[in-house]
Amino acid sequence: MVFEELLDHVGSLGRFQILQTVFLLVSMVILYPHNLLENFTATIPDHCCWVHILDNDTVSANDAVIISPDALLRISVPLDSNLRPEKCLHFLHPQQLLHLNGTFPVMSELNTEPCVGGWMHDRSTFHFTIVTEWDLVCESQSLKSVAHFLFMAGSLLGKLIYGHLSDRC
Repeated sequence: MVFEELLDHVGSLGRFQILQTVFLLVSMVILYPHNLLENFTATIPDHCCWVHILDNDTVSANDAVIISPDALLRISVPLDSNLRPEKCLHFLHPQQLLHLNGTFPVMSELNTEPCVGGWMHDRSTFHFTIVTEWDLVCESQSLKSVAHFLFMAGSLLGKLIYGHLSDRC
């Protein structure tokens, strides 16, 4: 019964306790969705190397057939083991033979290099994410974790500082 006596001495639920609860709930309502939002804003969509010939309207030698963007992609970016465009490599020079006869040569024989001109992202599901805006793919994929860490560290630091300030007021 000591606690009940102390509570009667201090007073019951008052304006200060109600304001504290309201401010705590408001901050939780604002902060918690940001933690969940990262599942959507930091998703990694399908991507492959951007190659300069994809921006051109390339016409074949006889000027009768326009090469489709898919064909341009196929001659510019190697296929991975699942026969999908490689995410982090592109050919040094477009492989015209791949387009003409439809064969798949041994990929180790072809000259490839890591992406240097940026990436093309599949924007059918998510138009903009931090991954597409800052190109956090391939070698830079670890920076996605850094962005999440900085958000969480800022939240922790803010809670420590404002927690200490609220105790002093």
